[in-house]
Amino acid sequence: MPTDSSPAYHSSSNRRNFLTAVSSLAIGTSLLPETVQAEDKRPMPGKPGLPVLQTPTADSIAVAWSAPQLATGWVEYGTTPQLGKRTSVSSNGLNQLNRHFLSARLQDLPAGQKIYYRTVTTPIDFRTAYQIKPGDPEVSETFTFQLPDAAAPTASFAMINDTHEKPEVLQAIMKQLAAEPADFTIWNGDVFNDIRTDDQIVAQVLEPAGGGYAVERPVLFTSGNHDVRGVNARSLSQAILDWPSSAELGRSFAVRQGPLAIIGLDTGEDKPDAHPVFAGLANFEPYRQAQGEWLAETLKREDIASAPYIVVFCHIPLWGLPGDNPGDTLEGYASYSRQSQQAWHPHLAEAGVQLVASGHTHQFRFDKPTEDHSYAQIVGGGPSLSRGTILRGFADSKQFKLTATSIDGQALGNWSFSPRTV
Repeated sequence: MPTDSSPAYHSSSNRRNFLTAVSSLAIGTSLLPETVQAEDKRPMPGKPGLPVLQTPTADSIAVAWSAPQLATGWVEYGTTPQLGKRTSVSSNGLNQLNRHFLSARLQDLPAGQKIYYRTVTTPIDFRTAYQIKPGDPEVSETFTFQLPDAAAPTASFAMINDTHEKPEVLQAIMKQLAAEPADFTIWNGDVFNDIRTDDQIVAQVLEPAGGGYAVERPVLFTSGNHDVRGVNARSLSQAILDWPSSAELGRSFAVRQGPLAIIGLDTGEDKPDAHPVFAGLANFEPYRQAQGEWLAETLKREDIASAPYIVVFCHIPLWGLPGDNPGDTLEGYASYSRQSQQAWHPHLAEAGVQLVASGHTHQFRFDKPTEDHSYAQIVGGGPSLSRGTILRGFADSKQFKLTATSIDGQALGNWSFSPRTV
């Protein structure tokens, strides 16, 4: 590097000439990094994806959407259709720039008010450090949402699970969710088979069945064992954003809507960390234990502890049937997660949780409370029109109602729960 006495240090002209020469050489010999190859010099090849609302809190929410090429973007929002505010993501002085994923978090929002918002996506033609040209911004239509509200008189959710990249399943589910929208969609794991590319993440999370499923009502993701597999699994957090208040446990969450508290937990993989198939890359056992500690504190939070109903979502069931694999031996794979059960169950029982909802087994079932667990457990079905399920919950001050149907419309059962004694 130049020193203080070096001519190059004092001469900005020499430095610019040097950079220009290096840039010209790189262009001439195709040594540019991937972000400046010719594919990024084309006009925007398609439209940005529709926004996906997620990770809502009492005063904030995140918006994620897809970009069809290298782009930057932001969100414009406000309490009227005129918007008036703008937020974007930056890190270390740089605004976001990505060829697949864009996002922003809207903060300090007023409780109980309708919020109007739209996304703005600007394609970037990035040729060299001094040759960067923005394209024409793509502005989405204006959508609206409302934040979770503990004072609301009612709450509702729809839970889906184990879609496993099946187009016909996603199309049928999205059609039903649009026909009967709930306050939240809970996507309870195994969105994927395994994650190999960023395009795959866009197709399954940001644009399933064409997208538009969470533009006005947020989706709450819980991670399944297939969602942590594949060479690109670590890229998933660019589309399924971490919850802002959960620190390193970014996929654990607690939300209060009206009389209902919703808690999401991550059961991780279905085999022990030491299993040779993971090649030393798995570290789920301390992760589950840490979630247990987080859960104990979260259940004492005033907004959660005072809720008449508490429902917990996690992908792998906490309780199995006789003879089921517990997932902590080297043989086979889990039908239920014994370590999660041991780390979390005492806190769930103490808090008087009424229901734990899971997936994973591809077999629908409802387990009544027993001497082992005072809460009910429901398990969603598998990735087909006949075996897949949609679980719907509705709560008011008098009762919490739960219904289950197959994706092709068959009624599977309905149950009701009384308020907790708090």
